[in-house]
This record gives sequence, C-alpha cells and structure tokens, in this order.
Amino acid sequence: MTHWDINALFRQYQTKLLHFVRRKNLAMHTADDIVQDTFLRIVTTPSLPEVQYAQSYLYRTAHNLVIDHCRRERILSFVPDPDKVFGMIADDAPSPEQIVWSRQELKMLKKTLDHLPRDLRDVFILARIDGITYAEIGEKLGIPTQTAFSRMVRALTLVKAEMEKYH
Repeated sequence: MTHWDINALFRQYQTKLLHFVRRKNLAMHTADDIVQDTFLRIVTTPSLPEVQYAQSYLYRTAHNLVIDHCRRERILSFVPDPDKVFGMIADDAPSPEQIVWSRQELKMLKKTLDHLPRDLRDVFILARIDGITYAEIGEKLGIPTQTAFSRMVRALTLVKAEMEKYH
C-alpha cells in the first residue's frame, strides 16, 4: 500500500479542490462536504496509486463525487415527494442474520471507539455520527479546522486498522 501524507495533501489541495468543485455550481456547504469526502476516501482506500499521481487522483475522486451528488439530486427532482417513494419500495428489512452481524459490528466499533484517545473519539463522533463539518467541529472544540481534520484522519486510520483485525 502506498502511504500518502494526508495532512500535507489537505493543506496543498483543499482550497484548489474547493474552487474546482464550486465551479460545478454547488452550494458552498455541499462543495465543502464533497472536498472533505474526497480526502476521507484516501484514508479509507486500501490501495492507492503512486504518490506522484496524488493530484490527479484527488481531482478525479472529487469529480466522481460531484457526479454522484448531481445524479442523486436529479433523481430526487423527478419525485414529487421523496419521502413517500420509500414506502413504495419493496421491504428491504434486514434478515435475522444481517441483524446479528450488524450488532456484532457495532459492538466491535464501540469497543474500538472506547479505546481511541478522547480527542480523536470526539472528532470521530461529531463528524460521523452528528454529521457536522470540520469547521463546526473546530469551533465546537476550540481547535483549528486543520486539527479537526487531522484528528479525523488519525481516528479513521486507527478504527480501520482495528476493525480489520476482527475480519
């Protein structure tokens, strides 16, 4: 696996990627989320291309996330009441096996999160469970946005490594 310095890449490309995504006529908060997701993809991607291709990889990932977002928006624009559509879809309730497996996964995740340092755990929970941006996390915890992002990268790296032990 190729190891990229995610913090250096974030500092170097975050603003450029944000401008790139904003040119697609997206709301600022949506563009910001897409850029954050772009960098998080790097953390969670098992095999990355050589570091020399980092810029291309970042821009391609951001572009693909913009396309995915636009597709979702386009589909929802055809539906008069999106909430009612889900009631018309066939029941996709999980099977008993899936429920047991999910509960086991949650127990493993909880155990993993319990062992994370508090500063990493707080950022992980605020970002992944509460769904707030790194700027909001920084404001809430009194830390710079970059620090919030760095902590999330570290938390994801540790969680991923720990969860892989269970599989």
